[in-house]
Amino acid sequence: MKLSRFKLLLIAPSILITACGYGLKETYNGIPYNSTNFLENYYNVWNDGINPNLEKNKITAKKDEVALDEETNNVFLSLNDNNFHKVEPLWASYAYTYDKDSVPENKDLKAYGPDVKLSKYSDSFKYGVTSKLFDGQMFCNGDFQQARTQLEPNNKDQKKGMGVLLPKESNDASYFMTNFKGSVVKKDDQNLPTCYSDISLHIGLYLKNDTGYTYQPITYKISNVPTNSGDDHFLEPYAGRWEMYICFGFSLEKFDTNRLCGFSMQYSVDNIYNGKYSQEEKDDPENTKAKPIYVDEEVYHALMVYEVSFPHTTWH
Repeated sequence: MKLSRFKLLLIAPSILITACGYGLKETYNGIPYNSTNFLENYYNVWNDGINPNLEKNKITAKKDEVALDEETNNVFLSLNDNNFHKVEPLWASYAYTYDKDSVPENKDLKAYGPDVKLSKYSDSFKYGVTSKLFDGQMFCNGDFQQARTQLEPNNKDQKKGMGVLLPKESNDASYFMTNFKGSVVKKDDQNLPTCYSDISLHIGLYLKNDTGYTYQPITYKISNVPTNSGDDHFLEPYAGRWEMYICFGFSLEKFDTNRLCGFSMQYSVDNIYNGKYSQEEKDDPENTKAKPIYVDEEVYHALMVYEVSFPHTTWH
């Protein structure tokens, strides 16, 4: 797929779209990144101090980029993954699909997002546009732009993405977690069916040092990201959410987290498929079903990020 096919989209939805992908429930004047203009909802904002693309940043040390290894770094794509059980000691007590709604008392479980949200550890995470990432709301719930931060792919421009300098520092972060899904539209059609995206995700960790910041770049390829997948927020136990979102994370055991004070997220789109296929199926030239879609069409992609956390962390 040519990189030029991943451009920004100017779109004006006028109806409620239950897919929770790109529609608007309601528009509120004055709230940033909550516009009927899809272009205005891309959050390409970096703190200048940790922006590696800015000549006058305050990054005084950069570590080698790490390509995450599933076993070494305990990478997980779901709370059902064994690697999540390795990094989260309370895994058996969590219900993934609940966030705004309380878990029924007879389940004897806690909602995962609200329990590990960064705003639980410090009120300083409750302010600003990025507070949407720290409020424990893992899913759309029909709140659309008010619930998520919308990233633009950097296929054409490496400066796209976001870099967040956190209000406090930490020394004991054990793992990183983020919950997201994809969205794709055409300029003249915002109601495309569910499909799956292969992406290359780029995470940056930023540590305070004596002269500025230390930058640790991290990358990982994720296949079969649900795209235009909607949100099962109508009938408990909202089981559809297991297949509609990616809960991605990895252990920080192998990384220096002393004075952790920021993170960045960027991604590129590798391909889009009409189904969920294995890598072997995608690589098989005889498999006519597992072929990229929208190859000869202009489409516009976004990563809808609902939550970011360094669970069970002390901030000071």
